[in-house]
Amino acid sequence: MPELAPALPPGARAFATHPEHYDFSAPRCVKDLRPLALPTADAAPEHCEIRFAWSGGQDEVLAIRYSGVRLIEITADDDGDVELSDYNSVRLDEILPHEAGCSHELRLTTATVRIVCADLVAQWAPTSE
Repeated sequence: MPELAPALPPGARAFATHPEHYDFSAPRCVKDLRPLALPTADAAPEHCEIRFAWSGGQDEVLAIRYSGVRLIEITADDDGDVELSDYNSVRLDEILPHEAGCSHELRLTTATVRIVCADLVAQWAPTSE
């Protein structure tokens, strides 16, 4: 990540380089978060958001807000619908520089989500918000 970080837009860089992002023992690691809803791939709005929660009902949720959205790809492994459940959680995510800004790929247990955008902002907030 150190060689890619300077090429990322500011919000994506902050999220990708946060010390807890990839630390499996950290309270704000993205692994095992489950998406609460996904944007529709056919509309590709200028802005979209994905909210994530812990299966165990932790006190915080993660909201990732994407701006300047150019592409949304959502693919289930079986080519069917993506099931949102405790089982279908984040296995890994990758943020890469892209000519449009950045590409964020989320590998879920049984699906893949890829969003190309100008930038993204990730924010942890109490579940009551």
